[in-house]
Amino acid sequence: MRRQIFLAAILCAVPQAGFAAANSCHAHSTFAVVVHGGAIDEKMDGTARFAVMKQALQKARAALAAGASSLDVVEQTVEAFEDSGAFNAGRGAIADAAGLVETDAAIMDGDGLRAGGVASMTALKNPIHAARLVMEANRHVLMVGDRGQAYAEKLGAVAVPPSYFVKTGKVERSAVPEHGTVGAVALDRCGHIAAATSTGGFDAKIPGRVGDSPIVGAGVYAADDAGGFSGTGHGEYYIRYSVSKDVADRMRYAHQSLDAAMKADVFGTLAPLKAEAGLIGVDRHGNVGMYYNTLGMFRGYATDRETPVVAEYAGPTASQPRVKH
Repeated sequence: MRRQIFLAAILCAVPQAGFAAANSCHAHSTFAVVVHGGAIDEKMDGTARFAVMKQALQKARAALAAGASSLDVVEQTVEAFEDSGAFNAGRGAIADAAGLVETDAAIMDGDGLRAGGVASMTALKNPIHAARLVMEANRHVLMVGDRGQAYAEKLGAVAVPPSYFVKTGKVERSAVPEHGTVGAVALDRCGHIAAATSTGGFDAKIPGRVGDSPIVGAGVYAADDAGGFSGTGHGEYYIRYSVSKDVADRMRYAHQSLDAAMKADVFGTLAPLKAEAGLIGVDRHGNVGMYYNTLGMFRGYATDRETPVVAEYAGPTASQPRVKH
């Protein structure tokens, strides 16, 4: 009964409003969306996360079919994850070593390489929306700390009290750190790709630590001529190796396929370093990849040809292939 009540509360938190219809496009029939809810190293009950992911994918697929932009879709999908409290992002973000929530997020538009990010936010309801506002302001890419938060609020980001977050309070670092970073990548019918990532970081992280999620080219990247990516795992390695941008460059300059490029970084670069890693991606043809070197990764996707699929451990790591390049 308690689980049913919890799931009902989570699903009610998922925004019910439709995606913005402005700048809709129906030039192509191909579209795709892929999401993740964090790479994990131990088994856990994923019931709540799956419920949120499945509903978000259903909404995203319907919106993309109707001509919604990939940018709107990834933002609102990640907002649903943040609002649910089921992930280590937004309302469910885990506390740092001082017992405070500090969130990071970034969004990127592959059409023109526009991007926006926020880091070390302590009182924002939806960090991903704040990142979108920073991007749309078109002056800076990354805003951090209290002054960055004040700027985001001035742009229209909604502030919330500490009681809004469900995982506050001083905690010790666990033997298996919680990740739960969330992300979404989409290709719309205009042929545009967008990516978004949001997180609360590692549990009991040192206050002020910023990971890869708000860093363009590390935890998020999108370019219409290659693909879009969102990462989860040990952020310091994503930053050092510019993982998301490296995958795009492998596709762009070495002409590797989406699968080959993603596997090269997740398994060829990060795994030998014992860096926990998960990565989702979509290429310009609508192919989807979801790879991880951990025990599992909450993941799911939907395309114009496939209805929503979600998985945690065993299961698909790619969509049905469309073309090779």
